[in-house]
Amino acid sequence: MEPIYINKPIEVAATFDYKNPISVCLPLKIKYQNKTITLTELGLRHPTKKGSRAIHVFDMSDGTNDYRLEFDSETLIWRLIYITNFNYHE
Repeated sequence: MEPIYINKPIEVAATFDYKNPISVCLPLKIKYQNKTITLTELGLRHPTKKGSRAIHVFDMSDGTNDYRLEFDSETLIWRLIYITNFNYHE
């Protein structure tokens, strides 16, 4: 399935737990187009750079769709990069 590219800032509820061996920061819910989506699975998390800025990339799932989120550690802004649409309707 081809991803639906969004690349827009979103609201994210996340947990920050320094004891978590998988990911210190873990997105729990996102709000996109007035819908609250509960994220249930972490597929991948990796740090990267955009210029001199540190970006943290999260590939998450709600059990139906996959979402790529980016967290900019300088601006503290979350972005929804894309949704891999298995069952998503705008």
